[in-house]
Amino acid sequence: MKLGLHTYSLNLHGIGQAWAGFTCPWSRQLSTFQLFELLVDLDLEGAHLDDGVLEHLDAGFLQEVGAAAREAGLYLEYNFSMDRGGFGIGIQHDLNAAVQTAGHLGADIVKVGMELRRPRPVAASRFHPAVIEQMEKVAELLTAAAPQAADGGIRLAVENHCDTFSEEILWLLDRVDSPVVGACIDTVNGLHVTEDPMAAIERLAPRAFTNHFRDDRIEFQRWGFKLVGAAVGEGDIDMRRAYELFRDRSTMDRINIETELETPLDDMRRALEMEIDAIRRSVIYCREVLGIRRFGS
Repeated sequence: MKLGLHTYSLNLHGIGQAWAGFTCPWSRQLSTFQLFELLVDLDLEGAHLDDGVLEHLDAGFLQEVGAAAREAGLYLEYNFSMDRGGFGIGIQHDLNAAVQTAGHLGADIVKVGMELRRPRPVAASRFHPAVIEQMEKVAELLTAAAPQAADGGIRLAVENHCDTFSEEILWLLDRVDSPVVGACIDTVNGLHVTEDPMAAIERLAPRAFTNHFRDDRIEFQRWGFKLVGAAVGEGDIDMRRAYELFRDRSTMDRINIETELETPLDDMRRALEMEIDAIRRSVIYCREVLGIRRFGS
């Protein structure tokens, strides 16, 4: 498998997708082209590219970005969100426009975030009528966009983001019923809807086109607990089993590392160092512990 990076891992470098109301307290620290140089230095082979990475979405610039990635030997996947719930996530929200963006980049996968609104209690909301109503609209959009994607050699991968049970993703894929519409598995996100993340991975693996290979750690507090980001292999997700499911039960040939850390926001240098170090440790774990060698080696 090829080993790449979900660029949200560098959100404190100012290139992450807008998420959870967070605003980076300092200016952008990496250009798109500097990002590619960093990925090569980190022994990575591709980028799962947030729309927030791109300085702008003009066709000529996107083509220049794609050419630079190919020259560096990097694959590209494009990560965008429909933001159906109006949470203010990301920049580009139109699916057809996202397919065009991917085409200009030379990306062969568009990861689709739905960002649905769920009623509480979340654990009791699986297939809730309010959720199904939203997903039916998403299914219509995916069905309409699938021919355009297919014509461009692009596949659409719907993520089990923090808004969806794995069974609901499967329901959506069955409803669309297109060979170019599949899943994107985030290895942690099941927890956000009170689902066993390993069960979610196992259900979605046969239908998955891409992934966010992420590990989080549970830390107990006097008021309960919190879920915090970790380098891959240092959290509480069974990452070895996740990799085995990807390898043995899916057609995926890429692993996209994702890390997101609790870092100091009053010390930019320390925060950026922590981000890079977590990625380096994740790469070492994937290469040396899981045995994910460079493609072709």
